[in-house]
Amino acid sequence: MMFDKDQFLQIIAHASCSEGKFESSILKAFKIDDSDGIAIALGFKANMISKVDYFVSKNNDVQLIELSDLEKRVQSCLIDIDKELGQLKDRNDIKGEPVTKREEKDIKNRAWKDTKDEFHKKWSGSIAVIERLYRKTGELGDADPSYRLLIICKDHTDVRMLDALKTQLSGMMSSVVICTTKTLSAALIEPSL
Repeated sequence: MMFDKDQFLQIIAHASCSEGKFESSILKAFKIDDSDGIAIALGFKANMISKVDYFVSKNNDVQLIELSDLEKRVQSCLIDIDKELGQLKDRNDIKGEPVTKREEKDIKNRAWKDTKDEFHKKWSGSIAVIERLYRKTGELGDADPSYRLLIICKDHTDVRMLDALKTQLSGMMSSVVICTTKTLSAALIEPSL
């Protein structure tokens, strides 16, 4: 039996907030997560694996799409880094030693660890879903897809402040792009209405 992924093509939308409002685009992608997503239809249990919200593909390129409002989390990480670097600098000043690049890198890695772990789990889980989908559909044949990550933040987010997160994630994922809902059409590899 052929698996029809087109039934999972949906408008890309952020989850609603506490006021019941949500941001959405006019663009569509294939829904992976939630009870109405491809993962459940392919036999993955609801909370079996972490996964991104949507995906699109063009030829052998698959773009995993995570909608997230990361502004507060990023601010918290940056505050933690500044605080810990300040404390280390004060201790090292007493000893007459500068803060080494290694110490600075370790502080940044600790601050970003939880966020990186969450994205790594979603990256791995989503690839598992896509690989199962492609086995069912035979869409790619013997070709190996290449994966990339697109993080869509809410429009009020200044995506420049997420450069540090992008740098952290780029080490484990080949390509990471961060945009807002408004700028989505320029970031999506295969926009569809």
